[in-house]
Amino acid sequence: MTIFGEWKPCCLWPAGMLVWFWMTAAGSRAASTEPLISPRLLSEAGLKLNWQTQLPVKTEVSEKIERLFVFDSHLVVLTNRNYLFCRNRQDGAERFQMQAAEERLPMVEPLFLDNRLYFLTGSRLVVLDPVSGTVIRRQDLGEAPASRGVCLAKNDRFMYVAGVDRRIHAYQRQEDGDYVKLFSATADDDSAITSVLATNDQVFLAAAGGAVTAMKTEEPVKLWQYNCSGAITAALVLDGGAIYVGGEDTKLYKINAATGRLMWSMPFFAGEKIRRPPVVGQRLVYLNAGRNGLYGVSKDSGQEVWNVPDGQLLLCESQERAYVFAQPGLIVVMNNTTGRPLYSLNASSVRLGAVNLKDNQIYLADEQGRVACLSVP
Repeated sequence: MTIFGEWKPCCLWPAGMLVWFWMTAAGSRAASTEPLISPRLLSEAGLKLNWQTQLPVKTEVSEKIERLFVFDSHLVVLTNRNYLFCRNRQDGAERFQMQAAEERLPMVEPLFLDNRLYFLTGSRLVVLDPVSGTVIRRQDLGEAPASRGVCLAKNDRFMYVAGVDRRIHAYQRQEDGDYVKLFSATADDDSAITSVLATNDQVFLAAAGGAVTAMKTEEPVKLWQYNCSGAITAALVLDGGAIYVGGEDTKLYKINAATGRLMWSMPFFAGEKIRRPPVVGQRLVYLNAGRNGLYGVSKDSGQEVWNVPDGQLLLCESQERAYVFAQPGLIVVMNNTTGRPLYSLNASSVRLGAVNLKDNQIYLADEQGRVACLSVP
């Protein structure tokens, strides 16, 4: 494999943080056959390239990769034209590819449950087998189209959709697999429902007005409500018995899912509006705070452990280390015990990554279709 450039180690970060750079010709555009990250740099950093592939993205019509998801053994890639690629994430082998929805039609973030992928495009539900790409079910739910974001939830008996009509719509699963409307509900202030989570015991809703509400699964009966001091637009995250809520009041809340009470002595202050859901790891909560970068926050205390300026998202955890993707194209490795940066790897061709908490694999991509899988120590 041919590598172009000159490798130069240099120190950019304080506290002895080692940064590797791969210097390429100014203004040159990487060909699809070139590695997404230099093999030499990966070797120096102790990382291994497992596989790289070129997806047939139609760049001539401005199609580009928009989102990456890790679901069990599947890597799901969605483009801005609603085209879906599904790969075996261990070896990159193709499972299927298909037009998931009409171009330009808003798609709700997919839900993976019971070895099935659930998509909502408008008011249409599509259920896929992610191994074969077989469409198991299509159903028009007949209600207001779903809102953007994470507005689809499901448990063993029911499915919940947050609609653009500012209501949560509940559907009961029938023996033939179809869903029948059960009830609708609104927030107390009639503000838009921005996120929904479901277990077999409770349903949790976030509203644009700032309320987080728990209700019964089978009827619109409120169990508790916690009122944040600002709007909520980021998706709720459930981890064990705790719900993490990021608000536009710049605060991250940890709420007891059973009682609705705050579990930290005070919320974590991020200093910027929180518009992306946190990622809950083994010991830390990883929080994107916009211009303030990515924070690693202790799950126990709610205190800051570290901050990566310009950090975007967690890629994976391994041996007390957090691998963070940061702009303008860096993989930053943080020590979750000491809170110190260890090193940073140049990844200037990378534009997006997937959150993976299942193992020590990192998934990266550029917008033009190159997708790579790395393994970390």
